[in-house]
Amino acid sequence: MLIYNPFKKVKRNNRQAATETPFICFRVVTRGLFPKLVADVTEKNLEICRNVGIKNFKFEIVTDHPLNIQSFNYVREVTVPRDYHTPNGTLFKARALHYCLTQKINILSPDDWIVHLDEETLLSESALHGIVNFVSVPDSNIGQGVITYARSGVENWLTTLLDGIRVALDYGLFRLALQFFHRPVFGFKGSYIVVKMGIEEKIGFDFGPKESIAEDLRFALAAWHSGYRFDFVEGVMKERSTFSLADFVKQRKRWFMGHFHIVWGNTLPLYCKCAVMPMHISCMLLWTNVLNSVLPVWLPVPLSKWQLLIYALLTFHVFFLLAFGNFMSLCPRRYSVLLRVIIGFLSQFLMPVLGLAEAYSTIKGFRDRNKLTFDIVQKETKDHLNQKQVNGLITV
Repeated sequence: MLIYNPFKKVKRNNRQAATETPFICFRVVTRGLFPKLVADVTEKNLEICRNVGIKNFKFEIVTDHPLNIQSFNYVREVTVPRDYHTPNGTLFKARALHYCLTQKINILSPDDWIVHLDEETLLSESALHGIVNFVSVPDSNIGQGVITYARSGVENWLTTLLDGIRVALDYGLFRLALQFFHRPVFGFKGSYIVVKMGIEEKIGFDFGPKESIAEDLRFALAAWHSGYRFDFVEGVMKERSTFSLADFVKQRKRWFMGHFHIVWGNTLPLYCKCAVMPMHISCMLLWTNVLNSVLPVWLPVPLSKWQLLIYALLTFHVFFLLAFGNFMSLCPRRYSVLLRVIIGFLSQFLMPVLGLAEAYSTIKGFRDRNKLTFDIVQKETKDHLNQKQVNGLITV
């Protein structure tokens, strides 16, 4: 955060976005369980693209169950057949992504660009300008930017504030890895991925069943091993945190299980996992940190001044990340600077809840590590659930 200014505004060029941008495919993969959500989010994203002036693009909705979305120049629905199998038996989202690369389905050229989005991901004008700037650089290969969890509305304040630390990591840890090292040293997210079609086609997503759970990290590490350059994409996208603490645990459990098979598998060289592995091990031992916060009350351990100083600095660092992440995640148009500072400060008191939830999800993930499951969390809001079912929700 000291090296790269997190408050810097994205350079905007509407003329370049309208006339000089390579073809961009916004690819959204969904099970098809939340049709109203997908239709509503796609409609909003189309409006953002109109406002920026992008002309050379298409939204590709890839689904396991037909959504019956009307196809236009800017929208295309791809249904993955139930009997489709990859050579390595890949499952879940990776299976759908690999299906898009098959010759009969793919409509993109190697020089086109793909922007991977989750079904609830909302674009922003800053993110679109950041993507345009990124794909216009000749040596760009793969990029990723910041995702916030409170700018598009808050469904559950508890889980939203707990996700604040993820926003801070995007601005700090992951930006350092992508913009300074140009490698996914500390990991990779499954959304807001900007990648050239030719690169994705060469690597693919056919990683087998066990490494399908965290296909985003597996793809990024494989690209690193293949020598491709990564970089940071400016601008923020908007998502919503899980709607309940139970779904929060499910989400973290799935991430842990996916990372477990990648870290301890033998399909990638060790240097690609040099930082992910110790981070994964620390997650496995997170429950000891939770115990260490309670047991010293009855079993105090004497510490030297240097040990106390290091402990204080590390503790302050984690609390700062949670506060800073929530400050950056809250929408400036809805909340004043003072209110964002207050909410960010108060969110630090949720640190025990975050530690317990993360530790519990890790324990559950380790217990179920050999189960090939991909838990789906609730994503449709009450507004979506109350909407009447109509055909042709997306219009251009």
